[in-house]
Amino acid sequence: MSNPRIQFFLRNLKNSQWRVREESAEALGEVGDTEAVPYLIDALQDKNWHVREAAALSLGLMDDERAVGPLTKVLDDPKANVRYGAALALSSVGNETALLKLQKLTSDEHEIVRKMASFAVDEIKKNI
Repeated sequence: MSNPRIQFFLRNLKNSQWRVREESAEALGEVGDTEAVPYLIDALQDKNWHVREAAALSLGLMDDERAVGPLTKVLDDPKANVRYGAALALSSVGNETALLKLQKLTSDEHEIVRKMASFAVDEIKKNI
């Protein structure tokens, strides 16, 4: 870990305040350094859904296949916002392994999640 800015955000992913963790997850996505991928994957399990959503969205910006499995698991999250974020992220980084769960998500109870899952399925199919 050579970049002090990344180190700062990585440390703050463990902050006691969820807003700080959320902002740090978002900032790591904006920075785009794949060094953060394992930490963002861990943040997908955060107790606060805002942090989980931010981590999912940031992983979608990283274009790193290590995120596909963990993002696919998050498609089962109880919060629609997190499922939406994971589906959006998978529309960028997803592969064949994510398709089955995304296809199931096209029947989600929330319309926005259904639409994003359909979009993600279409995007992945274009790229395989």
